[in-house]
Amino acid sequence: MTTRSGKNVLITFGRSFLTLDLARLMNAGGHNVFIADSIPFPITRFSNSVQKVFRVPRPKFEPREYVDEIARIVRAESIDLVIPIHEETDIFAMAQDQFPPECRLLLSDFLTENRLHNKYEYQVLLETLGVPTLKYAQVRDEAELAALDFESPFALKQVYSRGSQQVYKVNPGEIPDGLTFDPLNPWLAQEWLKGDKYCTYSVCHEGRVYAHAIYPVRYAINGQSCLSYEPVEHSGITDWVTERVKEINFTGQIGFDFIEHPERGLFTIECNPRSTSGILMFEPHNRVDRAFFGENDDVITPDPDVRKMVGPGMLLYGWRKSALEGNTLRGFARDFRHTDEIITRRDDIGPFLGIPFALSNILTNSLKYRVGLAEGFMHDHEWDGEQI
Repeated sequence: MTTRSGKNVLITFGRSFLTLDLARLMNAGGHNVFIADSIPFPITRFSNSVQKVFRVPRPKFEPREYVDEIARIVRAESIDLVIPIHEETDIFAMAQDQFPPECRLLLSDFLTENRLHNKYEYQVLLETLGVPTLKYAQVRDEAELAALDFESPFALKQVYSRGSQQVYKVNPGEIPDGLTFDPLNPWLAQEWLKGDKYCTYSVCHEGRVYAHAIYPVRYAINGQSCLSYEPVEHSGITDWVTERVKEINFTGQIGFDFIEHPERGLFTIECNPRSTSGILMFEPHNRVDRAFFGENDDVITPDPDVRKMVGPGMLLYGWRKSALEGNTLRGFARDFRHTDEIITRRDDIGPFLGIPFALSNILTNSLKYRVGLAEGFMHDHEWDGEQI
């Protein structure tokens, strides 16, 4: 039994590099970190920042069993705060009454979480709030697909999908063949706009932002899922996020994807009401752990000179032409050398040594579920609109 004086924190999706980084930040803040995941060897299992790791049911396929086991762990370990990382957030939001009142779940009610997660409902919400949006339409069947009236290229993606998954760029009159239609997970057609891309990450409580980071999209898997992170200041984005978080009275972690057109201005493409890669830019001395408990007065931001990357992801995808516009092997090698890798730390070498075991889990999932490597990483923690 630990004798540390900090809070007991349970973080889900232990395979994620976000979870590893957050575990280190929480540990550095004096808190006791517990981890849950459905695979046997998540990367966090090898970290000395973690007190205990629990293997739990798969939230996508066994949501009720998953919630029951997490709630059991909360009671057994006297957990003060549960921090969901990936889309298990939505499952917890539907089952908050399963947890003891003395334990706080860092999330909002299910209606709010789902309206932000569902890419179509998110655009409807923005219109309700009077926020300008890109042109969009929901596509539930072949008839609605044929009736689309876009005059310029548009993106076609399912309303429940992730950055590493398929996004079609469609020209008017060239509708892709072979689309399947799921009544629980229809498609969103959204105007394709060129411009500067940014992502954000914020920790919020009851409509107030306690930690905040903005980073441009540079190296990314097929230009969608970021692999490198450098904080920037953008007052327009900061003000936008602050206003939206207040309007919806949001609690939890949240990230927005933006595009800024030189003439039309700033638009948000989609929202992730969960943890995003922005957490990777915070250092222990920033004490971002305070934001998770709502203890700080001023908004916590990363140091301006931080440069971080997911090393394995960069090695697998970063050198490819699709990862960065104008990418070259020489430029990739230069950036790789001058960017800090988020897994490797001298005071916590275990995760680096455990990479082969952690990757074997992901390869096993990819083969088991017959999906690609990126999809295999998260497949059993995805949520596509199912009720539990």
